[in-house]
Amino acid sequence: MESIQDLKNLIGHNFNAGNFSKYMINNDIADVDQLIKDCQLENSGQRFNIWRLFLRIYSKEDSFTQKIEKLTKLRENYKELENKHLKTSNTQAQNKTEDSTKKGPLGGPLGGPLGGGKQKQQSSNAIDNVELRNEIRKDVERTYQEFEFFSSKRIQQILTTVLFIWCKENSEISYRQGMNEIAASLIYIYTKEALYKEEVEKYEEATEEEINILLQFNSWEYAEPDIYVLFTALMNDAQHMEMFRPNYTEQQKIKLQSKKPSAILTRVAKLQDILLKQVDLQLFRHLKLLQVEFQIFLLKWIRCMFTRELSLIESFHAWDAIFQDFFLQQCDTLFFVDCIAIAMIIYLKNQLMENEESSQCYQRFLKYPKISNLANLLDTATQIRNILISQKSSNNLDDNLEGTEKIEKLISPAFFVGDKVDTDPKAQQDKVKSREQPQQPQQKSQPVQQQVTQNEEEQSQSPQSQINEKQPVKQQEQQTVFFDDKIMASNTKAQKSQFSVEENAQQKEVVQESEDKQKPIKLSIKAVEDICTTIEEAFNVIKKSNESQNHQELIISLAELKSYLTKQITEVEGRQGNSQDDGQRNKNGGFVIKKQLTGQQLPQEDNGIKSKMAGFFKKW
Repeated sequence: MESIQDLKNLIGHNFNAGNFSKYMINNDIADVDQLIKDCQLENSGQRFNIWRLFLRIYSKEDSFTQKIEKLTKLRENYKELENKHLKTSNTQAQNKTEDSTKKGPLGGPLGGPLGGGKQKQQSSNAIDNVELRNEIRKDVERTYQEFEFFSSKRIQQILTTVLFIWCKENSEISYRQGMNEIAASLIYIYTKEALYKEEVEKYEEATEEEINILLQFNSWEYAEPDIYVLFTALMNDAQHMEMFRPNYTEQQKIKLQSKKPSAILTRVAKLQDILLKQVDLQLFRHLKLLQVEFQIFLLKWIRCMFTRELSLIESFHAWDAIFQDFFLQQCDTLFFVDCIAIAMIIYLKNQLMENEESSQCYQRFLKYPKISNLANLLDTATQIRNILISQKSSNNLDDNLEGTEKIEKLISPAFFVGDKVDTDPKAQQDKVKSREQPQQPQQKSQPVQQQVTQNEEEQSQSPQSQINEKQPVKQQEQQTVFFDDKIMASNTKAQKSQFSVEENAQQKEVVQESEDKQKPIKLSIKAVEDICTTIEEAFNVIKKSNESQNHQELIISLAELKSYLTKQITEVEGRQGNSQDDGQRNKNGGFVIKKQLTGQQLPQEDNGIKSKMAGFFKKW
């Protein structure tokens, strides 16, 4: 088993005794805010202790003796839980082995018809415990395999034990993938700042009392209980465990006597339909038109708090800001996670606005590019938070547009970094123009009066003209999905008039567009509608059964297929309403819906298509 020194050699060690005295003894954390803004909290050598403060394990007003008392009590509680779950689990496993060799009075197993039911129950619990530990251990062994530190048997043992005890204490949720990455991040930080007695005794001018105080806070001897305590504070007190709660069906809720909805899906829906709209209306509408489903990527972002989108070290800087906001704002949840998520979506705005298909957007989100300036991203998230708070009770268009203008001014164009080069010269020119446009007001050489005039001109441009210039024809055709009666009824007069102009423009473009672009396909309208319905059912089955990355590519492919077929149905139904001659319609492009090329009638229903596709998707 590796020693603490061996583990430190793998990741380094940066405990700072001077800052320990400053932050934990004197309670002077005045410079912590700036360190977090500059992504430099790691240099303090007290990140784990500060995280304890942020997650309210102890308070800023506590003296160091009170902090030690709280830590000691929490460690004693963990010892009790360890005795309760680990020793009981081991005893049950041992009893299971012994009972398997014992025979009852009639030669059958001891727990048979003449035996008691207690042994059977203990055996069942033992099996459940073994399965739970094995499930956790498998994920722990796969955690951050690129780091040798996490291949340590000692680290894996600590993580497995901590997660097992927490899951036994929170059996309603138990274990879910992603918890291993959160616990692993905590033990990484703890180890970098952990102390052992021989090391502390080498400190010059340190009294025995001072050495004892240091060990009470950061001794490697308390690694397992301290990791458990901080993990519990994050999952329970900050309610992050709700992000892992399964999305039960109504029948399952009745059986489990639980009425709680899926918090993660509620949170994603709010972020997609409300928060992003308040911050960036243009981007919100663009993603809405493409029917981008945020839960495909946000589930992973929120649950693991960006450990996969950022590098492991960068994710710690994000956690610094998340925990600090939880502490300063006295929140009940980690709301700053939402703000960072919006900032990361806006970070990709330039590329997203150029995409014409939802699958292209998913590729951006699921393979997130490297962030060039993380401090800038976190600063943007802070400003987004301020905008959301200021608009908390406001839902009208003017306030939304005002928030959009604010965020456009707050975010520097240098914040957006492209990672794809188009070979099409025309596309390159369009990109250059779109990126040069917002950069002009920030040129230092421009006179102030000229900047003001230019900003006024940009603001005077109607959103309609900007959208028509930037959006390709394919996107404008799909806008009919977004501008429906429900949306129209919930918006102001300004929105209604704007949407009316867009609808008129769309109708003209549909009339002018050539109709000889697509190859005829011999399908009935009913058959195509059945296919779309089946694809929708497949979406639901996949999302409910498994939310892992293994299904992401399939979901993207299904999204493309569903979007394409839905578009074809809309086009054909529109042509049916405008044309009275089926024969003439069959000569045009698009689907051959009612007649074959020979003019014979096609069957209007094909139940075989739906049944075969449904049977295929049920396998998932």
